[in-house]
Amino acid sequence: MNISSVIIKVSKDMEFVVEEIEKISGCEVHLQDQERGIIIASIEAQEITEEIKILEKINAINGVIEANMHYSYTQEELEKAREEIAGGVSEVLDDSYPIESIRYSGSISTHMGKK
Repeated sequence: MNISSVIIKVSKDMEFVVEEIEKISGCEVHLQDQERGIIIASIEAQEITEEIKILEKINAINGVIEANMHYSYTQEELEKAREEIAGGVSEVLDDSYPIESIRYSGSISTHMGKK
């Protein structure tokens, strides 16, 4: 399974474009910025070729200036990331640990293995 975020620039009639996007199987609209003419959506498909076909359908909608994939990942990557996060968080933050004693004194970049 592949999942991608898509940034869509719209010239007019955002409501129409959103309705048309949501008719496409595998698409979901998450954000609309009427003032800027931008829609953020996701595409979900079994393979990248299917995602590209969906992206082409979005680009063909009347009122769409352009639609571009911004970030893409596979189901396997998502599951691996969830396992890594759950493994580190669940041991520290469970119901038996008093919330008042939790203190954060690090940085996100150090926590993520970056220096």
